[in-house]
Amino acid sequence: MGTRGEFYVRNSSSIIELWRHFDTYPEYMVPYLKAFAKYAAWCVGSQRHWLTYPEDVAAMLIAYDYELVLARQMRFAPKGFFEGRPDLRPRGCIDDFEKVWIIDIPDVNQTDDIVWRVRGFDFQFQTNAEEMRENIKNGKDAMLKNYLKATVEFTVRPVNGGGGCRLCGYPGPLIMVKDPPVCVYCLLRQFMNDDFVKAEVERVIKITPLISEMSR
Repeated sequence: MGTRGEFYVRNSSSIIELWRHFDTYPEYMVPYLKAFAKYAAWCVGSQRHWLTYPEDVAAMLIAYDYELVLARQMRFAPKGFFEGRPDLRPRGCIDDFEKVWIIDIPDVNQTDDIVWRVRGFDFQFQTNAEEMRENIKNGKDAMLKNYLKATVEFTVRPVNGGGGCRLCGYPGPLIMVKDPPVCVYCLLRQFMNDDFVKAEVERVIKITPLISEMSR
C-alpha cells in the first residue's frame, strides 16, 4: 500500500489537480519538490514566465517524476524488467488519498522574483473531500482547517543553481556518470556523434537476445 496524495498547482486564474500513489509524506516530498524546482528552472531556460503557468508546472512535475522512474530502472532494474510510467499523474476521478499538497505559484507572467509557496497537509478522514477540493479550487484557504491538518510549509525559488551535468547543466535525476557529472542525454549525443561507438552499440544490439526470447 502506498501513501497516496493529491497535489494542487494553482495561481489566481488556474488550478491543476494531480495524484500520486507512493511516498507523499513530507520526508520524501520536501526534497523532491526542492529538487524539482531546479529541474523546472533548467527546463524553461530563458522562458521563465512558464514557471507561472500551473499547466506548465504540472506538466514538468509529471516529466520529472517520469525521469526519476527511468533513472531507477536504468540503475537497479532486474534484467528484462521495465516499468515505464510516472507515479504522479492527473487526478481525474481518483478519490483515494491521505496527504494533500498545495503549490501556489505567482500569477501569469509575474516573473520579477518567482517564489513558489508549498504546503503539505494530512487529510482528516471524517470530513468531506469534495468540499475540501472546492475550497482549494476557489482559494478559500481559511476553510481548509476544517478538512486538513497542516504538516509542513516552505517557499522555494525555481533557480538552477548549478551542480548538474557538466556539459549542459541538466540538474535532473538522469545523471549517469557521477565524476564528472554527465547526463544520459549528453552521453547519447556523444555516442551518436562517434562513428565507432555508434557502430559498437549497433553490434551489441544485434547480438543481444530479445526480451521475449529471454523469457522463454
